[in-house]
Amino acid sequence: MGTIKKLASQTLTYGLSTIVGRFINFLLVPLYTAVYNPHDYGIVTDVYALVAFLNIVLTYGMETSFFNYARQDEHSVGKTYTTGFNNLLITTSIFLVLGSLFYKQIAIPLGYSDHPEYILWFVWILGLDALSALPFALLRQLEKPIKFSVLKLLWVLINVLLNLYFLLWAPHLVANGSVAPFFNPEIGLGYIFISNLVASLVILILLLPECLKFGFKADSELRKDMLKYAWPLIFIGLAGIANETFSRVILKYLTPGEDGLYELGVFGAFYKLSMIMTLFIQAFKFAAEPFFFSQHKNENAQVLYARIMDYFVMVCAFIFVFTMLFVDDLAALLIRHKSYYEHPDGIKIVPILLMANLFLGIFYSISVWYRLTNNTKKGSQLSIIAAILTVILNLLLIPKFGFLASAWVTLGVYAFLAVANYLWGQKYYPVPYNLPKLGLLIGLALLIYGLSFYLNPLLNISKWIINPLWLLVFGGGLYFIETKFKTETTLGNQNNK
Repeated sequence: MGTIKKLASQTLTYGLSTIVGRFINFLLVPLYTAVYNPHDYGIVTDVYALVAFLNIVLTYGMETSFFNYARQDEHSVGKTYTTGFNNLLITTSIFLVLGSLFYKQIAIPLGYSDHPEYILWFVWILGLDALSALPFALLRQLEKPIKFSVLKLLWVLINVLLNLYFLLWAPHLVANGSVAPFFNPEIGLGYIFISNLVASLVILILLLPECLKFGFKADSELRKDMLKYAWPLIFIGLAGIANETFSRVILKYLTPGEDGLYELGVFGAFYKLSMIMTLFIQAFKFAAEPFFFSQHKNENAQVLYARIMDYFVMVCAFIFVFTMLFVDDLAALLIRHKSYYEHPDGIKIVPILLMANLFLGIFYSISVWYRLTNNTKKGSQLSIIAAILTVILNLLLIPKFGFLASAWVTLGVYAFLAVANYLWGQKYYPVPYNLPKLGLLIGLALLIYGLSFYLNPLLNISKWIINPLWLLVFGGGLYFIETKFKTETTLGNQNNK
């Protein structure tokens, strides 16, 4: 329990910064949806979906490769870090030069020939974030969650303040005949991207001590090993991003609706509600990845991972139930413009995507098997299969059913990933996950949601009374499952059983 408490403590620290940071960032969603119509917000959703793909390519698994080789006795943290950072420094520099030279040409096929500056700004955002990736990984490896969290929160704070200035305060000053420094009304939507760029630049500057901590000398043999380990992770990452964002990339081209960017804007806005689950999953990943590597020599490591899975699914199930009980109120807080609610499928995607993210989190946790056993190639094969399914199903179904089909495809593919990853992983690194317990936890969450959905209108009781009662019932169910379906705590117990 001591090791689990340590992981929980670090997850909480990362989680507070992630949740608080994302919550503050969420405050931008009401701003964007109030200032911009779904068509314009569709541009923001589109560009950030494209950026997600390139983030994976530019970091090409160096963070996980760093964690893997830093844990091995023959490699020091410093040597592993400098080798990994040297790799990123070279590739990012090449990307920045090429992107700065050819951004206008790149903008044409993406549909932004009228605003090629968007592409230039994002070339630099991507480059700065790529250079920040390994310094942030070093903070996690050295178990410095406080500094990690402060810097992440600072990025959010700078980004939010600049957005508020450029989208609200500066236009107000200009409208009243005053001077607004550094403001050009013609840039408009572009200030969302400029705010991001400035925030990323400030954070990289503050990470310079980590960048320079061990110098820049790379070990040539270790470089080869790290790249060999990492390259399959590119496909895993790209496949994961394809599962998450491919629908947003192609939606504007395939949707049966007349205005593709309007459809994309509605989808992107309601997609944000499912990010409540993603907040916890991301915090868990920040803490769990170095933690899992550090515990691999523990004789009861597999059982420890199984127990962690229990708690992980419990928290995800609670997030699902809580979000769906109060989804209308959360939507009203985040999505301000009434035109977003005119689409009949907007809010329907929220429970589907929440459950999809739960399965994605399970997949991430189970993925410890190929990371610890250096089977990243096998992990990449599974992810590529899932990505192919995502692409094919979205291409087939979006023209008929719109973005609602994308939500169901996301759920189906993530569930497939979780199950297939478990079955394959048990052959190489068996972990005694308590499958009946995990199934009951997910089933309980779906049951409470289903009962509340159908019974609340019939009972005609204030939601502020009935929904807390549903949460109490859910809590009682969690207690019953936890006590009646206990997960073994040692390998000895598991083997004897």
